[in-house]
Amino acid sequence: MFAEFFETLAIENRPHVIGELAERFGVTLRTLRFWEEKGLIRPQRERDRARSYSAEDVARIAFVVDARRVGFSVDEIRDLLEARDRLGAEAFRTHFRTALLARRRALETEIAERHAQKDATARWLGLLADA
Repeated sequence: MFAEFFETLAIENRPHVIGELAERFGVTLRTLRFWEEKGLIRPQRERDRARSYSAEDVARIAFVVDARRVGFSVDEIRDLLEARDRLGAEAFRTHFRTALLARRRALETEIAERHAQKDATARWLGLLADA
């Protein structure tokens, strides 16, 4: 699964530990545990209850990190990952493109709203400076 990410990430095909991945992706241990709790990643548990992450888990984490940077919520990412698991790589590309286009439209709306807020703030500051 997520084979398209393997080449760009240079993921070693070996078990990975949580601290290593937290450092690699710039997230906290708590964040990785939270993503596990929400079903975004599914590491294996060793006999000592330590988490062991496969190359597929690493690719999923990379996807989650990038999706968060784009602004997708944890719930949206979970839905995307479930769709990826259900649809397969090829069908998922179309699904993901649609989700990205919707996210871009939402960002454009948010940017327009922020510009309007900035302009309103500038007007008020101008009124206060004149008083």
